[in-house]
Amino acid sequence: MQSYTFELECLPPYSFELTVHKPAGWSWLTRNEVYENGTIWSGIRLTLDTAVGLKLRSVGTVDKPRVRCEAFTRRELSTEEKSELQRVVRKKLSADEDIREFYSTARKDPVLREVVNDLYGMRDTPMADVFAAAILAITLQMAPWKRSMQMMNSLLEVYGEKIAFDNKAITVWPTPQRLATVEAEELRKRCMLGYRAQNLKAIAQTLTKPFPSLEDLERMTPQEAKKKLMELRGIGEYSADIISPHPGFALDVWSAKIFHKLLFREEPKDARTVIPKLRGLAEERWGKWRGYAFVYVLNDLKNLSETQNLKLI
Repeated sequence: MQSYTFELECLPPYSFELTVHKPAGWSWLTRNEVYENGTIWSGIRLTLDTAVGLKLRSVGTVDKPRVRCEAFTRRELSTEEKSELQRVVRKKLSADEDIREFYSTARKDPVLREVVNDLYGMRDTPMADVFAAAILAITLQMAPWKRSMQMMNSLLEVYGEKIAFDNKAITVWPTPQRLATVEAEELRKRCMLGYRAQNLKAIAQTLTKPFPSLEDLERMTPQEAKKKLMELRGIGEYSADIISPHPGFALDVWSAKIFHKLLFREEPKDARTVIPKLRGLAEERWGKWRGYAFVYVLNDLKNLSETQNLKLI
């Protein structure tokens, strides 16, 4: 293994721990990454045939944030590849995102003012790539969280690429090229995907051809990005919100119940029917920061349950 070390400065306030190891258990780049004592071991693809193992830790503070990264590859990276890797890691850490306006907005809100204190410096971070985000979106459809985790973990185990480095073994998401060659029936059986197998295979086949990257989608308007993503088989409005790099409010039945309790102090009779209303309220109340409101609330449910005197978990 070849290694390459670099350091990144982040825009304060920035909590490395809360950003890469969120309280709700959300992963940073891949499902089986390892977090121990302030250090995370993860992995990402730099190119189709170049998987990179990553070891990151904070060497700064929330108000003077700095992150040290060791990258491990099977071959030595070129100067251009090293520069691109630094850019990609910065992007995936949301190191340059200015969230001070969100904090200013949140501190005037009776719900959010608590969560920004609890999760001070936490960043929302993008998925590894469009296909990884599509896997998440597809496996979340019509399934409880535990079932979704089973499907994602199976896809990683069976079709992902394993990287061994620094006494850890990390698996990065499978490529569209890999799953495009697999029969839908095999996907269904080996990864317990059910009807989702056909959709995931079709998405993989589409993504083997030119398709906008997450950064390409970010340069589009939110409406253009959502329209493009909904061209993928099995991707509706909810799933497009999950994949899109634009801030969204991707409510499902579970999260709709939580936000309805927080905003109206009662559980909805039918959570699915109140989703459009909640989306409208989120846009009116939090505007462009509604995506951050969504992430912060769902990562602070234990504290919110106590302070708001509501059963949220």
